[in-house]
Amino acid sequence: MRIKHFGGTEYANNISEFSEILQKRYGNDVNEFWITNDTQDNPCLVILVNKEMANITYFPDGESLGFQSVGCQTGQTNEYCIFYTNTPEEEIEISRDSIISVNKAFEAAKKFFYKREMPDNIECAEN
Repeated sequence: MRIKHFGGTEYANNISEFSEILQKRYGNDVNEFWITNDTQDNPCLVILVNKEMANITYFPDGESLGFQSVGCQTGQTNEYCIFYTNTPEEEIEISRDSIISVNKAFEAAKKFFYKREMPDNIECAEN
């Protein structure tokens, strides 16, 4: 499995190596993971992490706009959360409706590691 993140590109040959890579954080406890097969760009699972919050986008193929996680971040004052893309400093806003816990996101990533398909433990909506 190939994982591109803020620290570069790494390869995981087993679930232990995969889990270790997913723990890496940069800047203010953030990272962005692009997870694919070693030799193909799709399917692809993208996980944005900011502390204990996460957002997932699943791309089944190169033509798709993807499927984004559906979350339940209620009782918050802002409609959006700040995540980071490309670098630990480049901010993007993600709707709170798409935010899930890091633990749930990593469970989904482990399912993707084994099956290479949209994880069935999270709800997703088409972009």
